[in-house]
Amino acid sequence: MYTEKIALIDIGSNTIRLVIYGIDQTHHFVELHNEKIPARLSQYLDQKKGQVILNKDGLNVLIEILHNYHQVCQEFKVDTILPKATAAIRQSSNQADIIDTVKTVTGLTIEIVTEEEEAKSGAYAITHSMDIDNALTIDIGGGSCEITLFEDKKVVQYHSFPFGTVSLQKDFFANKDHNDSQAMSNLSNFVKKAFRDYDWIKKAKVPVIAIGGSARNVANVFQRSIDYPMAGLHGFVMTKDQLDQTLQLFANTPFDKMNDIDGLSSDRLDIIIPANLVFIELVKAAKSDAFVISTRGLREGMVLKYINDNYDGPIDNATIRARAIFQMKEDLPMAGIGPQTAVDTSISLYSQLCHLGLLEYNYKLQELLEYAASIYRFGGFLSAEADSQHTFYICANMNLLGFVHKDRLKLALLASYRNKSLFKQYLSNYQGWLAEDEKKELQILGGVLKFANAINDSNIEHISKVHLKQVEVKNYQLDIYHVGPILSEKFRANRHQKHLERALDGKLTLHFINTDA
Repeated sequence: MYTEKIALIDIGSNTIRLVIYGIDQTHHFVELHNEKIPARLSQYLDQKKGQVILNKDGLNVLIEILHNYHQVCQEFKVDTILPKATAAIRQSSNQADIIDTVKTVTGLTIEIVTEEEEAKSGAYAITHSMDIDNALTIDIGGGSCEITLFEDKKVVQYHSFPFGTVSLQKDFFANKDHNDSQAMSNLSNFVKKAFRDYDWIKKAKVPVIAIGGSARNVANVFQRSIDYPMAGLHGFVMTKDQLDQTLQLFANTPFDKMNDIDGLSSDRLDIIIPANLVFIELVKAAKSDAFVISTRGLREGMVLKYINDNYDGPIDNATIRARAIFQMKEDLPMAGIGPQTAVDTSISLYSQLCHLGLLEYNYKLQELLEYAASIYRFGGFLSAEADSQHTFYICANMNLLGFVHKDRLKLALLASYRNKSLFKQYLSNYQGWLAEDEKKELQILGGVLKFANAINDSNIEHISKVHLKQVEVKNYQLDIYHVGPILSEKFRANRHQKHLERALDGKLTLHFINTDA
């Protein structure tokens, strides 16, 4: 099933995490195992004669965890183990001794990740999992904060700030309440000044994409506080005001009640406010209008780089959505999905509606229509009777790389389209997500999809092309060119032509032309 199993051990300043991935024949990687231990190695860093040293207690903690992870890897029959260390060990002047001792005791060879590699690995993961060309990225760990700027999906600036959630908590909140107002103000001013020194941050004016556990926690808390209707965090977008809301929730909650906040991890209770403050200050400094969550970060960036380096570069960052839909088809039993002609017919009708001035052409929308056509009502594998409902639920809640949540909703609405009633029913949980003109446009395209599938009913690919023309005002004719008999298609086309008439806002006549005759 998998051509290779690799394990990434992410030795951070706050947590040490083991993730085991399986790589299949299409170079898709699947997470097989994921566990973490909040080691907080940064707390074991001592200052001696002007140098930072990981003390003996910290080394023992590290060795114990790595020894345990090595055993787990053996149980999973892992082919390649990649132990990667970031800020805590990178900052240690005794890192050579640490590496030697770990190698001797556990058999594992730690690789130190440079600041540049750490920053660029996170950006690499984002540019290969999100359909965003220009953005700032932030990955705040326990002891460092990596920020990059990428343009046209290429990193053009990066900096590793020597502070993280654990060190900020230690420096500003030591012997103080977790929500001490003066400490919060001092921390904000410190971070604000740090960001102010970099013109490329101040001039960015692009989305801020956040990776790492603290960002996921903030977003998770916000989602649960508003009963967010869609599953998943990847591609979730927050505003600065919403970041302010989560900060106020944390600040207004006594520490002994923080564990009661739904969505907040118990090992981040004391560091979530420092993280939230950093996110707010970066959004403000960059004058950004969007704070986007990526569940793919340093580890996934390293795995992607490993695959591209060892498997002749099969994963590019220009086909993220197409790969996501392809993988969806691979993962789910979609054998009953219709022929390519239904996809071609949908795209052709959309193009002709735009040419007639009935719709405004949008490349992104055409792309979305094509994806929806290729998986149209695939939910029938669960129940033919409820194919629309199952399709909508899976599309709306499946983590599809390259799709922000709003686009995932649009895809779900198109791929599941059956009638106006269900369309409105699905949208009832997503009030305010779409403007009225967007709803109207999607409903029209849903009708196009339904009609296109109706005239390809028998899945034999008899339809060769369709041609839509205006006969007179609000009167149109659709020429349907076909080969051989299409009795079922004719019946279904006449039954569902109302969907096209809605798009045309006029009367439609169907004209079938047998090119075999």
